[in-house]
Amino acid sequence: MAPPKRISREDVLAKVAAAFAGGAAPSMDEMALAAGVSRAALYGLFGSRAALLDAIGADVPPSVEERILVAAGEIVAERGFGGLTLDEVAQRSGVSRATVYRLYPGKAALYREVARAYLPTDEAMQMMDSMADRPPTEVMATLARSLAQAGEVRIGVLRSVLFETTAGPGGGNEEFLDEAYLNVQVIIRYLERQMDAGRFRKVDPVLAMQAFLAPVMFHAVSRPVLEQYGLLTMSLEDAVQILTDGWLRSMAPPRRRTVVEKPTAKASKARKKARPSPG
Repeated sequence: MAPPKRISREDVLAKVAAAFAGGAAPSMDEMALAAGVSRAALYGLFGSRAALLDAIGADVPPSVEERILVAAGEIVAERGFGGLTLDEVAQRSGVSRATVYRLYPGKAALYREVARAYLPTDEAMQMMDSMADRPPTEVMATLARSLAQAGEVRIGVLRSVLFETTAGPGGGNEEFLDEAYLNVQVIIRYLERQMDAGRFRKVDPVLAMQAFLAPVMFHAVSRPVLEQYGLLTMSLEDAVQILTDGWLRSMAPPRRRTVVEKPTAKASKARKKARPSPG
């Protein structure tokens, strides 16, 4: 089977811009259909609907809900669930406190909506399902690229969700913890299936997920500073591929050793008798 055709940002932008020039702001489903790609691919390339609309030059004023979620996402990316306050969200978004509290009655409810907005589980599941017949080397590389290109806020939100799910209930996070588990379990379940099929070595799937996500997230977050000081010259895609290849090597199933049976004393004696006598 031939490998799937590589999707580029330029091709997607050209098709989407041509399809919706001057019209109303399309949904992600409409733009995916116009570009001939999945929603997961769009999120992987652009990170969000707003970023894609901005890239095609669409003038779409954000709604009140979007302004609140943008502000809340930035705070969560910076300081996690513990640093999220509705008062600061109101101040950053330019929305009244009354409106924020009316739409999101408590920070747990707001955090849950931030996780839904910045960590679209459906898209991740769709991507993995659509590539179910592809080698895990391709699936994990695609997942890593999608994560690295998601932007600092999405990576920060993911980092916060991972922390909350591994830390367990406490501090008021119980309301959204089940929702957060759904996000990380998409990856965990995939890793478990690959281990059961013998494609990955058997290790704790949570540990395997952390070992995969941590270097990719750290590189994506620190990359702007490294580039600023001239410490990094390779492209984002090449760097992520190197990190992914290293993880894949560590997850390769152990090779089966070929056991060479040593000849028994009786077999050695029989061979000696079979040898012709000299002279």
